[in-house]
Amino acid sequence: MTTIAREIEIDASKNEVWKAIAKFGDICHASPGVLKSHVTSEQQEGVGATRHCDFAMMGATAEEKVTEWNEGESLKIEVYDLKKMPGVDTMSAFFKVREEKGKTILRGDLTYSMKNPFFDVMNAMMMKSMNTKLWNSVLAGHKKYIETGERVFEKTPLELNKVVAIS
Repeated sequence: MTTIAREIEIDASKNEVWKAIAKFGDICHASPGVLKSHVTSEQQEGVGATRHCDFAMMGATAEEKVTEWNEGESLKIEVYDLKKMPGVDTMSAFFKVREEKGKTILRGDLTYSMKNPFFDVMNAMMMKSMNTKLWNSVLAGHKKYIETGERVFEKTPLELNKVVAIS
Protein backbone atom coordinates (compact mmCIF):
# COMPACT_ATOMS: atom_id res chain seq x y z
CA MET A 1 0.00 0.00 0.00
CA THR A 2 1.12 3.52 -0.79
CA THR A 3 -0.28 6.48 1.13
CA ILE A 4 0.27 10.10 0.16
CA ALA A 5 -0.84 12.42 3.00
CA ARG A 6 -1.08 16.17 2.49
CA GLU A 7 -2.57 19.26 4.14
CA ILE A 8 -3.39 22.74 2.95
CA GLU A 9 -4.66 25.85 4.71
CA ILE A 10 -7.81 27.29 3.15
CA ASP A 11 -8.98 30.85 3.72
CA ALA A 12 -12.60 29.92 4.48
CA SER A 13 -14.56 28.69 7.45
CA LYS A 14 -14.49 25.03 8.38
CA ASN A 15 -18.16 24.86 7.41
CA GLU A 16 -17.48 26.32 3.94
CA VAL A 17 -14.66 23.85 3.33
CA TRP A 18 -16.85 20.96 4.50
CA LYS A 19 -19.72 22.02 2.24
CA ALA A 20 -17.40 21.98 -0.78
CA ILE A 21 -16.00 18.54 0.11
CA ALA A 22 -19.49 17.18 0.88
CA LYS A 23 -20.85 18.15 -2.58
CA PHE A 24 -19.81 14.70 -3.70
CA GLY A 25 -20.75 15.03 -7.36
CA ASP A 26 -18.85 18.29 -7.85
CA ILE A 27 -15.27 16.99 -7.52
CA CYS A 28 -14.63 18.16 -11.10
CA HIS A 29 -14.92 21.77 -9.87
CA ALA A 30 -11.92 21.45 -7.54
CA SER A 31 -9.76 18.67 -8.98
CA PRO A 32 -7.79 19.65 -12.09
CA GLY A 33 -7.47 16.03 -13.22
CA VAL A 34 -11.23 15.39 -13.27
CA LEU A 35 -12.93 16.56 -16.46
CA LYS A 36 -16.49 15.60 -15.48
CA SER A 37 -18.18 14.12 -12.42
CA HIS A 38 -21.71 13.43 -11.27
CA VAL A 39 -23.57 11.56 -8.56
CA THR A 40 -24.89 8.20 -9.78
CA SER A 41 -27.00 7.28 -6.75
CA GLU A 42 -30.28 8.77 -5.55
CA GLN A 43 -28.44 9.63 -2.35
CA GLN A 44 -26.43 12.83 -2.88
CA GLU A 45 -24.16 12.52 0.18
CA GLY A 46 -23.32 10.27 3.10
CA VAL A 47 -22.28 6.62 3.29
CA GLY A 48 -23.48 4.82 0.18
CA ALA A 49 -23.51 7.79 -2.20
CA THR A 50 -21.81 6.99 -5.52
CA ARG A 51 -20.35 9.07 -8.33
CA HIS A 52 -18.76 8.72 -11.76
CA CYS A 53 -15.56 10.59 -12.71
CA ASP A 54 -13.96 11.12 -16.13
CA PHE A 55 -10.24 11.88 -15.78
CA ALA A 56 -8.03 13.91 -18.11
CA MET A 57 -5.23 11.33 -17.92
CA MET A 58 -5.42 8.52 -20.49
CA GLY A 59 -9.22 8.75 -20.73
CA ALA A 60 -9.48 6.95 -17.39
CA THR A 61 -12.81 6.69 -15.55
CA ALA A 62 -13.78 5.72 -12.02
CA GLU A 63 -16.86 4.72 -10.10
CA GLU A 64 -16.53 5.82 -6.48
CA LYS A 65 -18.56 5.47 -3.30
CA VAL A 66 -18.57 7.09 0.12
CA THR A 67 -17.66 4.48 2.74
CA GLU A 68 -17.22 6.76 5.77
CA TRP A 69 -19.00 10.02 6.60
CA ASN A 70 -18.55 12.06 9.76
CA GLU A 71 -20.78 15.10 9.17
CA GLY A 72 -18.80 18.33 9.15
CA GLU A 73 -15.52 16.51 9.83
CA SER A 74 -14.37 13.82 7.39
CA LEU A 75 -15.27 11.40 4.64
CA LYS A 76 -13.68 8.44 2.89
CA ILE A 77 -14.17 7.52 -0.74
CA GLU A 78 -13.40 4.09 -2.21
CA VAL A 79 -12.88 3.54 -5.93
CA TYR A 80 -14.78 0.37 -6.84
CA ASP A 81 -14.38 0.41 -10.62
CA LEU A 82 -11.34 1.98 -12.27
CA LYS A 83 -10.81 1.82 -16.03
CA LYS A 84 -7.73 2.72 -18.10
CA MET A 85 -5.52 3.09 -15.03
CA PRO A 86 -3.04 0.27 -15.57
CA GLY A 87 -1.53 -1.44 -12.57
CA VAL A 88 -3.73 0.08 -9.86
CA ASP A 89 -5.59 -2.54 -7.82
CA THR A 90 -7.29 -0.54 -5.03
CA MET A 91 -7.62 3.18 -4.34
CA SER A 92 -9.23 5.36 -1.70
CA ALA A 93 -9.22 8.99 -0.64
CA PHE A 94 -9.79 10.36 2.85
CA PHE A 95 -10.57 14.02 3.52
CA LYS A 96 -10.66 15.68 6.93
CA VAL A 97 -11.45 19.30 7.78
CA ARG A 98 -10.28 20.91 11.03
CA GLU A 99 -9.78 24.29 12.62
CA GLU A 100 -6.36 25.08 13.99
CA LYS A 101 -5.44 28.43 15.55
CA GLY A 102 -8.31 30.15 13.77
CA LYS A 103 -7.45 28.65 10.38
CA THR A 104 -9.12 25.87 8.38
CA ILE A 105 -6.95 22.93 7.36
CA LEU A 106 -7.96 20.38 4.73
CA ARG A 107 -6.16 17.06 5.00
CA GLY A 108 -6.24 14.56 2.18
CA ASP A 109 -4.82 11.03 2.18
CA LEU A 110 -4.61 9.08 -1.07
CA THR A 111 -4.05 5.35 -0.52
CA TYR A 112 -3.59 2.80 -3.28
CA SER A 113 -2.15 -0.63 -4.01
CA MET A 114 -0.74 -2.09 -7.19
CA LYS A 115 -1.86 -5.29 -8.96
CA ASN A 116 1.44 -7.18 -8.92
CA PRO A 117 5.19 -6.91 -8.20
CA PHE A 118 5.92 -5.50 -11.67
CA PHE A 119 3.60 -2.56 -10.99
CA ASP A 120 5.04 -2.22 -7.47
CA VAL A 121 8.41 -1.55 -9.12
CA MET A 122 6.80 0.90 -11.57
CA ASN A 123 5.16 2.65 -8.61
CA ALA A 124 8.50 2.99 -6.84
CA MET A 125 10.25 4.21 -10.01
CA MET A 126 7.73 6.77 -11.29
CA MET A 127 4.06 6.29 -10.48
CA LYS A 128 4.29 7.40 -6.84
CA SER A 129 5.99 10.62 -7.93
CA MET A 130 3.27 11.23 -10.56
CA ASN A 131 0.50 10.43 -8.06
CA THR A 132 2.09 12.76 -5.49
CA LYS A 133 2.02 15.65 -7.98
CA LEU A 134 -1.56 14.79 -8.86
CA TRP A 135 -2.62 14.63 -5.20
CA ASN A 136 -0.89 17.94 -4.45
CA SER A 137 -2.93 19.48 -7.28
CA VAL A 138 -6.15 18.04 -5.81
CA LEU A 139 -5.50 19.77 -2.47
CA ALA A 140 -4.35 23.03 -4.11
CA GLY A 141 -7.35 22.82 -6.46
CA HIS A 142 -9.71 22.65 -3.51
CA LYS A 143 -8.04 25.72 -2.02
CA LYS A 144 -8.46 27.67 -5.27
CA TYR A 145 -12.06 26.57 -5.81
CA ILE A 146 -13.21 27.17 -2.23
CA GLU A 147 -11.49 30.55 -1.89
CA THR A 148 -12.47 31.96 -5.30
CA GLY A 149 -15.50 29.96 -6.46
CA GLU A 150 -13.70 29.48 -9.79
CA ARG A 151 -13.75 26.02 -11.30
CA VAL A 152 -10.29 24.46 -11.58
CA PHE A 153 -9.02 22.98 -14.85
CA GLU A 154 -5.81 21.19 -15.88
CA LYS A 155 -4.03 24.45 -16.78
CA THR A 156 -5.34 26.51 -13.83
CA PRO A 157 -2.43 28.04 -11.88
CA LEU A 158 -2.45 26.57 -8.36
CA GLU A 159 -0.55 27.36 -5.19
CA LEU A 160 1.22 24.00 -5.02
CA ASN A 161 3.81 25.50 -2.66
CA LYS A 162 1.05 25.75 -0.01
CA VAL A 163 0.58 21.97 0.10
CA VAL A 164 2.33 20.40 3.09
CA ALA A 165 3.50 16.77 3.20
CA ILE A 166 2.44 14.84 6.30
CA SER A 167 4.72 12.03 7.42
